[in-house]
Amino acid sequence: MSGSVWGACNYTGAVEIIDGPPIDWRYSGGFKCIAAGRADGKTYAVFIRVIGADATGEPFKSEAERDLCYCAKEKIVPCIFIAKPAVLLTRVGIFVVDVEEGVGYLSIVYTFKLLPQPFNYSYFIFGDGVYLVDGLVAEMGAKREIMGPVHEGCAYRVKVRLEPEKLTISQPLYNVTTRAVRVG
Repeated sequence: MSGSVWGACNYTGAVEIIDGPPIDWRYSGGFKCIAAGRADGKTYAVFIRVIGADATGEPFKSEAERDLCYCAKEKIVPCIFIAKPAVLLTRVGIFVVDVEEGVGYLSIVYTFKLLPQPFNYSYFIFGDGVYLVDGLVAEMGAKREIMGPVHEGCAYRVKVRLEPEKLTISQPLYNVTTRAVRVG
């Protein structure tokens, strides 16, 4: 995949997910804008947010059925969330928002590989979409069945309310060609 790495962004407004998956956001901070740029003629912003996971290791409030799962932007029905036994872990949500359309793609990182530093703008590539440099996470995506696996390359497609006038984007810093996973 080829594209451009854009610099860091600044967002001073609120991020509101409308009718999204039943994620338990209680123990997490707010969304942090880490990259924003132009991809395929649109403005995208990449936010991250820590998600608190209970003793089950799942970030969801309860079992719920939702019509929200998308893989390669194709709808998958149904989406069912259920906790599975695991250790206490912190999850990270990567939320890629099409600023003009008010649509976001939320992927949940379940397992990290060793990162030299926390997620930052240099891990995201803007080309014909938004990509995360491959190899940074072992499991990231969405779930679509009870006790099922994480479907990589999948995301929960949700409506989002942003304040575009409060978003400041940088400039493209450099071009790159590498293996990457589409996240938006």
